[in-house]
Amino acid sequence: MKNESDSKKKVSKFIRFTTVGMQMAGIIAFFCWLGYFLDKKYNSKTPWWTVGLSLFGVLTSLYLVIREVINISKEGE
Repeated sequence: MKNESDSKKKVSKFIRFTTVGMQMAGIIAFFCWLGYFLDKKYNSKTPWWTVGLSLFGVLTSLYLVIREVINISKEGE
């Protein structure tokens, strides 16, 4: 009986990490697109909006991943 609950917890954690990866990709893609859109709208010679918002998207998604890992590790205690 205990093995079944451990197995379900492992699958649940796997699914949570999978969704975190998809969420991370979505956040980065959105901010890259937004930066590209703003560069085209303001006719930027250098893609500063794209670079800046892409980095912001990466940092934001890393924050979310770290927060999720901390939450999962607290549940295991």
